[in-house]
Amino acid sequence: MRICWVTVICLLCGARAARAETAQARSDQVAALPGLVAFWTFGQTRDGVWQSVGDAGTSAPRFPLYLRRIGDARRYTPDTWPYTDAASRIETDATGPFGHAVRFNQGHIYAESPRAAFDNGPLDLCGERAFTLVAWTKFTGARHMVAGIWDEGGWDKYRGRRQAALFGGLFGRQGLTAHVSASGAASYPQSTASGSQYARERALDGANFTNHQWVCLAMTFDPEKHEVRAWLNGVATPLELPDPVARDVFGSDAPAQANPFLFPWPVYSPRRFVLKYNGYDVRNTGVYEHWLEVDALSGRFRYGCRAQTAAAGRFKVSVDVLRHGASLAGAPLEGEVKPGLVLALPQGIGVRQGDEIRTGLFVWAAGAWTRVGTEVVYPVPEGAPFTLGRALGLGSEEIAHGSQLVMDGVAVFDRVLPPETLQAISFSAPAR
Repeated sequence: MRICWVTVICLLCGARAARAETAQARSDQVAALPGLVAFWTFGQTRDGVWQSVGDAGTSAPRFPLYLRRIGDARRYTPDTWPYTDAASRIETDATGPFGHAVRFNQGHIYAESPRAAFDNGPLDLCGERAFTLVAWTKFTGARHMVAGIWDEGGWDKYRGRRQAALFGGLFGRQGLTAHVSASGAASYPQSTASGSQYARERALDGANFTNHQWVCLAMTFDPEKHEVRAWLNGVATPLELPDPVARDVFGSDAPAQANPFLFPWPVYSPRRFVLKYNGYDVRNTGVYEHWLEVDALSGRFRYGCRAQTAAAGRFKVSVDVLRHGASLAGAPLEGEVKPGLVLALPQGIGVRQGDEIRTGLFVWAAGAWTRVGTEVVYPVPEGAPFTLGRALGLGSEEIAHGSQLVMDGVAVFDRVLPPETLQAISFSAPAR
């Protein structure tokens, strides 16, 4: 049988054109949804820089996306990327829903949108703003962060710039983790259990997925319901799962609801965050948690606690803010705790990036105030960038905790997308 190569070539060209038309239709479908904040598909550049879909008419990319490599402080465009070694070279994959997927590999190659491009704007996932974060991805090896604003801070209990991010494969599972943080640092610094240095507030989807398959991963935060949900291909599978650190803090062995996850806090930002104290436990003090809610812009510190009983003893807090080594209030602010206690800097003085907050918790015992645990020393950082394919601040374990995946698109919306919309834009496996 003779092969007509002209026919074969025409068929191949026709199939390629059809795939491109389908990919464009899918991109248009996502871009047309109300509430879209950012949408990267790696197929749109301006002056060589990846930009969010819909920004082509602007003079500069609204949310530019650059390539990065661990150990290199510079940002690169796809055209200027200098690395060609096996771990770091640019590799693409045309099999995803939008046809322009890029490989990210354990921090050897990842992407970043600089903080200056979105700080305090709708892409800054923080406070009590509703949002949906979506990523179309395919894991090829190790699982860790997919996309979001997340700096582990070397896993120091009082460091980190964690806000919200999608992860795969955490907490002993092969599913999706929708991570959030109120403190930016450890969720439960009062615990001494193994793993208490990590962020523990998360929704875990009840379904697993395998490597080498395209999936649509999503998380939603509904501040009115105080709920975080994790979605795989548009379906949020319920899950209950015990957490050994939370069990240590709250003294309960019962499995806790993990999807949806109850999150009654504002999401962290350097302008508004929570500082939790340490050195106590509910078994000895009757208190699960003591904390300060910090409103940096107004210079106000609101005390809060979660107690087992109404009579849990007498406590007081002390707060000082140092700028270049000098106290902004002239002396530490102090107050015996009571419902609604607020300590405030002098009017007109707020907390800035680079200031150092020093705060302590004290208990009344044997006729004197005695410090509980250690003083919390917190240098207020700038916010973290939005990264794809890698979390920041992994310390000596940068590579061991890196992700191996290809990613075809990431989108952020300023509202909670309903299930039918998430299923419609999953472009992956049919809903279960």
